Amino acid sequence: MTKAERFRPFFESLYEKYNKAEYVGTDPIVYPYTVKGNTEFVAFCSSCFAYGNVKAIQGFLMSFFSEFGTEPSVLEDKPTKLYYRFQKPSDVRAFILTMKELYDGYGSIEQAFASLGGSLEESLVNFVIHMKKRGAAHGGKNGYNFLFADPVKSGAKRLRMFLRWMVRKDQVDFGIWKNYDCKDLHFIIDTHILRFAYKNGIIKNDSGTRKNLDTVTDFFRQMNPDDPAKYDFAVSRLGIAFGCTYGADEKCISCAEKDLCPFNEVSG
Repeated sequence: MTKAERFRPFFESLYEKYNKAEYVGTDPIVYPYTVKGNTEFVAFCSSCFAYGNVKAIQGFLMSFFSEFGTEPSVLEDKPTKLYYRFQKPSDVRAFILTMKELYDGYGSIEQAFASLGGSLEESLVNFVIHMKKRGAAHGGKNGYNFLFADPVKSGAKRLRMFLRWMVRKDQVDFGIWKNYDCKDLHFIIDTHILRFAYKNGIIKNDSGTRKNLDTVTDFFRQMNPDDPAKYDFAVSRLGIAFGCTYGADEKCISCAEKDLCPFNEVSG
């Protein structure tokens, strides 16, 4: 039995238990759930700025949507003092202008993807190139470029998180994109998934590299070739909501999942 086969029953049980709307408050997906407007636009903006601590992210996004709106049709070029960590006001303005241009030209991010490439991965690579080029034309610099990680060289976790939200459809993910298939998604390698994969011998280090992205995705494709990103939200809940370290420690004794947990031998 392979490691993927051994883990699959546990991950299926986690999916059934935690992949529910009641847990979205522990994840950046909470913003497109709770902020009214164009779901794709709100989700994309939320995913781009979903770095840093939760309070800071929420504060910025609420100010961002209050100032610029939640419908791409109302976006306009106007002075702003809004900034967030690496993004200066000029970078925020470049982001808005690029998004307005994109929606005016393509109608949606999904249509932009469809126009920029063939497969989902090709489209993502070309989309990032396009967004960086157009952002630079609108005055965006390093802070702006930080929003669009290179999917060829890195895990590009925030962009891939957005794709999961858009392509998959269940109690958590929206599934509003129709041009792409779940089987083409990569797994999102955030801190929690990297910790799980490293501690359980799937990857050799816990860096968010493209190599580790492919290795983790291949592991989950062995488990579920038609939907490799299926378990992302549920497995991450163990770390985000319950402090799991994905290995045996003192928290295991009182963990509700210890009887099925395959990470390590759990006593008690």
